[in-house]
Amino acid sequence: MSIDGAKALAAKVLTDAGLAKQLNEVKTEEEFKSIIAKMGYSCSMEEFEAAFKEAKKAKPLSDEQLDQASGGLSIVGVDYAFVATQTARA
Repeated sequence: MSIDGAKALAAKVLTDAGLAKQLNEVKTEEEFKSIIAKMGYSCSMEEFEAAFKEAKKAKPLSDEQLDQASGGLSIVGVDYAFVATQTARA
């Protein structure tokens, strides 16, 4: 459970700047566990640090990448047409 909790907490920290700042200011293991317990997580600082490093390596997709993966309008074609239009005007 604590490894899964560490991975879930790492994913949350990557998307929540306030939580990241709060955990960055933690000085002791007890303080760390108190903060995460209030949010329903359970892991040690070492487990969290390892999971956070792993999560940072597997960076989430950018908004552009998500748009491209979801289908619909081809972003590549639009970007190319926009650049070509803007270059022709210059």
